[in-house]
Amino acid sequence: MRGLSRFKVLLILAWRGLFTHKLKNLMVGLLIIFGAFLLVLGTSLLSSIERSMNQSITSSLAGHLQVYDKHATDELALFGGMFIGAEDIGSIADFATVNKTLSAVPNVKAVVPMGIGTAEVVAQSRLDTAIEALRHAIESGDAEKIAHVSTQVRRTAEQLKIEYQNRASVQSNLKEIEENLARIERVVGDAFWADLMTAPLEKIEYLDTKLAPLVDEGDGYFLRYLGTDLYKFKDNFEKFEVVNGQMVPPGERGLLLSQRYYKDVIRNRVARTLDRIKEERDEKGKTIARDATLQSTVKRMIRQYRSVTLALQPEQAEAVQVALKAELPQEQGDLDHLMQVFLNVDDSNFDHRHQVFFDTIAPIIDLYLFDIGDVITLRSYTKSGYIRSVNVKVWGTFRFIGLDKSDLSGAHNLIDITTFRDLYGMMTTEKRQELKAIQQQVGLADLRADEAEAALFDSGETVGVVEGAVEGFDEFEGADLKPTKRDQSAGAITIDQKSIDKGIALNAAIVLNDPKRLKHTKTAIEQTIAANGLELQVVDWQTASGIVGQTVVLIRIVLVVAILVIFLVALVIINNTMVMATLERTVEIGTMRAIGGQARFILSLFLMESFWLSLIAGLVGSLLGAALVLRLGQTGIPAFAEILVFLFSGPRLYPTVGLGNLAIAWCVILGVSLGATLYPAYLATRIQPVVAIQAKE
Repeated sequence: MRGLSRFKVLLILAWRGLFTHKLKNLMVGLLIIFGAFLLVLGTSLLSSIERSMNQSITSSLAGHLQVYDKHATDELALFGGMFIGAEDIGSIADFATVNKTLSAVPNVKAVVPMGIGTAEVVAQSRLDTAIEALRHAIESGDAEKIAHVSTQVRRTAEQLKIEYQNRASVQSNLKEIEENLARIERVVGDAFWADLMTAPLEKIEYLDTKLAPLVDEGDGYFLRYLGTDLYKFKDNFEKFEVVNGQMVPPGERGLLLSQRYYKDVIRNRVARTLDRIKEERDEKGKTIARDATLQSTVKRMIRQYRSVTLALQPEQAEAVQVALKAELPQEQGDLDHLMQVFLNVDDSNFDHRHQVFFDTIAPIIDLYLFDIGDVITLRSYTKSGYIRSVNVKVWGTFRFIGLDKSDLSGAHNLIDITTFRDLYGMMTTEKRQELKAIQQQVGLADLRADEAEAALFDSGETVGVVEGAVEGFDEFEGADLKPTKRDQSAGAITIDQKSIDKGIALNAAIVLNDPKRLKHTKTAIEQTIAANGLELQVVDWQTASGIVGQTVVLIRIVLVVAILVIFLVALVIINNTMVMATLERTVEIGTMRAIGGQARFILSLFLMESFWLSLIAGLVGSLLGAALVLRLGQTGIPAFAEILVFLFSGPRLYPTVGLGNLAIAWCVILGVSLGATLYPAYLATRIQPVVAIQAKE
């Protein structure tokens, strides 16, 4: 009972002390309020960002865990690593075995095969396309089409003439330029086209061999693709959604393009530049007049006018020219001049011209390099270092819901795993059988390296060819030698689930039923891998995502360092304030010592005062921080940069606050406050009763 009475007295004196020394407590209280506010806000935002990024990565590409070759040279980095270039992560030689083994682990929902690569899509030049169209028009005897395409080729040649005349003013090799100009002049002249139908093949050959080589090659488009089991991917990554076209039908090969890649890379240059300017103005509040980057973008867009004018048929060019003259009545000149003036936009006319372009011009031209449904050729270097080309059909475009504006989520295009294996350079069973059949048909025989020299120089026989085997062999038998169209079928090859699972994969995503048990499941998978002798390693989503996944770690470090610095400063300020207050309370403390107060009681009194102050001020600061987080959770924090769209798992972050955030803030505040009070409290215990007596005298 005596101890309880002393504790009550201690509480009462400490509570009264809060109001007796108002100035000191107000200064210290404000520091505590700010610290608690900062802690609740910071930890809540960090937890929300980590949760959002977890959703972005696990629901779009990585899954919860990833497995790949245990002996890989580099670490897996799905969104890019620390170094430029493709990482060498080895390969999983037999995915079917890995799939069967790991799918049996409790809490594993699915094992999705994956492999990342880069291919090139090379577009024809406008002139190549026009010459091809002219050839088909002549073959079909379409006089109207011949006239239209001829005008288009001629206009392209006229533009090419201007380019070479400009080159003549800056280059020293005038002889070569003059020879090229002479070739161009022939195509521009009336005589070349007057007798087109009398010698059409000769004219087409001249355009192909003499004029077309003078045009720079078509743009090279690099396409980063993820080879996977497309249907297993669709079923297990909840953010995946087909936007245009359709899902690749079961049993067929195909390519799904990222909607962002299709819009920002494959689309006409002028169209995508106009949309980029509009986005900067509407969403980021920039103006052309005040933003140097936008001014540079406008100048660059003006120089890209040919991507529009050369894409128009003659009747289309006439319609566009009429529309441009209506928009620019004061301007005189041809279509090229009017288009350049039209694209010279400013803040006053941009919105109107943007609308005119997409309402009048865009529907006429080929807005995309290729359309959904077309078959394109992907060209890539295999693992062995040679070039491999594969025809694949573009079935549609897709997006990851909420991540439309993120370059990170839009960087990967999806391709079926069988086509990926072809580009990777894997020799499938079907290809081995096909190669063996060809060898038997032409009579080829395999030779070891040590037999090659003898076969070449000693035997006098034909190397590797069986006598009489070539008789009757026609290398073009069954081949269609007619010109192919861009939308020609890539060849329907039925692919069953067994062939999808059987074969190589570079890595595999593991999707869990209960993500909260990630660490436990990771341990179980590691044990299963070791027990079955699989040469694999397991990493979580944060490690597998590469440098992107380390962003939260970096943010956490920055936050901790910032808070540490702030609290060190606060600790010094609180300590100095308490020391000054202790010196001012010398008489009070000496009096308590004179009437029997022990040093332990004085120490407890100071700590209790600090506890009361921390409790009240910490509660106020925590509530203010929680109120702000709740408000932000309603309005959202806009992602002002593309990387933040990915970190926020959408265009806005909607943070939440939990009891854990409040508890952490209050515990840290209490610890700092009590720590700052220890030294002043120790000084107070050193004050002797005689001090109070001397002060009164």
